[in-house]
Amino acid sequence: MSISEMFTVLIACVFVNNYTLEHFMGFEHIASDTSKSLKYNGRVSLLLTVVLLIATSITFPLDKWVLSNSLEWARTLSYVLVIAFSVFIVEKLIMTRTTDWLKYDSINVILNSVVLGTLLLNKSYNYDWLTSYVAVIGTGVGYFGVAQVVCGLRKRIDMKAVPESFRGVPIYLATLAIISFTVYAFA
Repeated sequence: MSISEMFTVLIACVFVNNYTLEHFMGFEHIASDTSKSLKYNGRVSLLLTVVLLIATSITFPLDKWVLSNSLEWARTLSYVLVIAFSVFIVEKLIMTRTTDWLKYDSINVILNSVVLGTLLLNKSYNYDWLTSYVAVIGTGVGYFGVAQVVCGLRKRIDMKAVPESFRGVPIYLATLAIISFTVYAFA
């Protein structure tokens, strides 16, 4: 692919085909956390991008081997094992050395869902290796953008008078659905 096509993939993954908004990957983490800052969202996005880079580096050659040996059933199993391995490596190498860097209570859930979804979507779009890396970086930046927008909206919503039955997660999910529709209108 040319540089302009890769730039198009990057912009598409960040804005137009944002995996978080278009495919609802990682919503469980964004919608449930209430007091996250710019620094925290940046760290989660960076951690997500590192895990995605590791998983993409492992699954791309592994996928070529699975297809060359006609082991179609092994693709999903290999993806799940690679994701588990990637999250384990990042958790052991990064997270245990820097305990104050990021408190990870539900980070594994977001990493598992977003990483598996991104790997499968990159495969369904028939991206080559370099384009998959560009899409992975776009996914991390797109997730950061969505998390920041939700953090800002959460502060504004908390200042408004919202009916009792609609407070908390319901209003945030409705807001995220409206944001998803606006992003989906670009496509």
